Amino acid sequence: MRSLVVEGWRGISQSYAMVNQYQLLELITHDIALFHADRPYYISGWNAERTSDGFDPERRARLAAIPPPPPGLKPDVIYRIDYPLRFADYASKRLFVFGTSEQRTIEGKVTEGQLEGALRDPNVTVVTPSEWSKEGFVGAGFDPARVLVVPHGVNPAIFGPPDPGLRAQMRRAMGLREDEFALLSVGAMTDNKGIDLLIIAYALLRQRYPQLRLVLKDASGLYAKTGVDILDKLAPHRPDLITAELRASIIHFSMNLELMQLGLLYGSCDAYVSPYRAEGFNVPPLEAAACGLPVVVTKGGSTDDYVHPSFALTVASHRFTTDNITMLEADIEDLMDKITMLVEGRAPHIDKSFAVRYVANAFSWAAAVRKLMAAMFP
Repeated sequence: MRSLVVEGWRGISQSYAMVNQYQLLELITHDIALFHADRPYYISGWNAERTSDGFDPERRARLAAIPPPPPGLKPDVIYRIDYPLRFADYASKRLFVFGTSEQRTIEGKVTEGQLEGALRDPNVTVVTPSEWSKEGFVGAGFDPARVLVVPHGVNPAIFGPPDPGLRAQMRRAMGLREDEFALLSVGAMTDNKGIDLLIIAYALLRQRYPQLRLVLKDASGLYAKTGVDILDKLAPHRPDLITAELRASIIHFSMNLELMQLGLLYGSCDAYVSPYRAEGFNVPPLEAAACGLPVVVTKGGSTDDYVHPSFALTVASHRFTTDNITMLEADIEDLMDKITMLVEGRAPHIDKSFAVRYVANAFSWAAAVRKLMAAMFP
């Protein structure tokens, strides 16, 4: 039987760990001898208590049941999905290494001294989730044929349109009236996410549409940064916008959520907005679309691989490169225009029912892992 050892992180909600666990849940359904070797977290303060992965007990049990590799095993494939990227010292026929190049560079992402050997080793394949991210590895010298794009996915059993009663209950718990239009953003409140642009656009639009609200779900358990930190940073520069009233209108979530709760949070809002500057893939807009939300995202980046007119409005952007880092800057006027289209109901191409089916069929974790398996075991 073909054998695969996955070396990575489990138990926490960090993005590499979540990708690993979603893929593992699909890999166990394939006819292979599957083993998992847990790697130390990149940041020692990460732990399952503060930053739980959010899986239900049944899925956690399935993940925990994957055995460690037995001593002396020489598997057909080793698949590494942790950080920094490790390309050396593998006891297998082939090595696959997952990595992302959010800013189209892998400088500083590879374990010291291992890049040159990896560039020459024909048995090493890089796995990355988007064409945008692939360019960072190709730019570093990897043969494009050895950089495999495997998109991330959505589990429709977890992320789907919510029960109307639960949605109404969740909105009441958040303090949202039914006549209010809630914009949502989920994830780390780091600069590459463009949350500062979102807040400025929201502040300006709220002057025209007082029914507009903003919901920010941070990842402060992982990265120790909240939406309040961004507001505090913006306030000295835009005191006309960052007022006490504006601050009071924004709903902040910092607590860790179970995945089913996260799905309900998506479905309880009215639109998902991500004016990102740099992403390796950007899963939350896809999860939001699976829950029936229209999304507004930056055009020209990693999300170009999956956005579809049935759920997405894209924001014009310009690309800039400084110090070998390439990012995008969304046009704030166009960002405001796209949000306005949704608030005013002027986006007739948005089709929630079609979008939910499209995401489930085209971007499931099952489909992603089938592509990964075909490359690992041709």
